[in-house]
Order: sequence, then structure tokens, then C-alpha cells
Amino acid sequence: MTEQRLQNNISFHLMSLELRFRDWLHPPVRILQEAGVRPGMTILDFGCGPGSYSLAAAGTVGPAGRVYALDIHPLAIESMQRTASKQRVNNITTILGSDIDTLPEETIDMILLFDTLHDIAEPVSALAGMHRVLKPDGHLVVSDHHLEPEALITAVTADGLFAVADCNYPICQLVRRAPIKERS
Repeated sequence: MTEQRLQNNISFHLMSLELRFRDWLHPPVRILQEAGVRPGMTILDFGCGPGSYSLAAAGTVGPAGRVYALDIHPLAIESMQRTASKQRVNNITTILGSDIDTLPEETIDMILLFDTLHDIAEPVSALAGMHRVLKPDGHLVVSDHHLEPEALITAVTADGLFAVADCNYPICQLVRRAPIKERS
């Protein structure tokens, strides 16, 4: 399990307001379409926050798809569940915490890691968990405005589990590489 810094409730609410403005300027559904989210996919939104990307992904993947919305903050999960219920969205499963070990191996088509990487205390461990649940042909889509482009790429490729497929900063797509023992 990886540890992350939990922001206080006031900071979370302020962040949620900021994200609403961001979503108005840059609708999540457009970003997800550019990332290649398609009907029937299984998505993990790692660090979902109030859930704007999870909700957009749920609509895009449709009833045949599934979205896992994971966050360490209880208010994020509560917000996500409340909004999904109001909008009658039934294909989102919330996960409180940062431990993705509850997800089966190689079952996720795409992982969204948006504005979260900079807060992960043990990124190597978190990325290893993401590698484990991502399908062999899956993608890790990363964006973090807190990190410079080179630092972002280095952070997600340093352990050799992911390789850059496309990077049009601020959004970078990475592919899952075989574990080192399988590459030999």
C-alpha cells in the first residue's frame, strides 16, 4: 500500500471549486476522447478527487464499461458517490484509499493519473501496483501541472515499467512494459 498526503477538508473544497472552473474551460470528456477512452473499456481514475474525470469516463465507456474511482480522501469518495447517484451513473465503483491490490491483475484498459503524481509519497510502489492491474496493451495517461515535463516523464519511466507512447504535454500516454524478468 502506498501512502499519500491527505489534504484538510477546507483545502479539498477549495480544490473542488478550482476543478469545476478547470472543467468548464477544458471539459474532461474531450480530454478522455483524445486519450482514447472508448465504449466498453475498464478505467481506473487514480486520485479521482471530486470525480469529474470518473463521471466523464463512465459516460464514455457506457454500460458495458466500468470505472474505478480511487482516492485517499473520504470527501472525494463521498462527492463521487453523491454525484454518481444524482446522475444515475451505475458503472462507477469507488475505492477509498490508495491500495489497488483489491483489483485483479491485468484487468484495467487505462489508468488516469491526473494531478496526483506529485502527492504520492511512494511513487515507485504506486506505479508498480498500476503496472500489475493494467492489461498488457493498456495505457497509463498522466498529467500533473505541478511537475515540469521532464520530471513527469522521469517519474513514471524511471523504474522501467512504463514507456512513453505519446507526450503532448500536459497529457502523456505511456504503455505498460513487460516486467524486467520477462524481457530477458
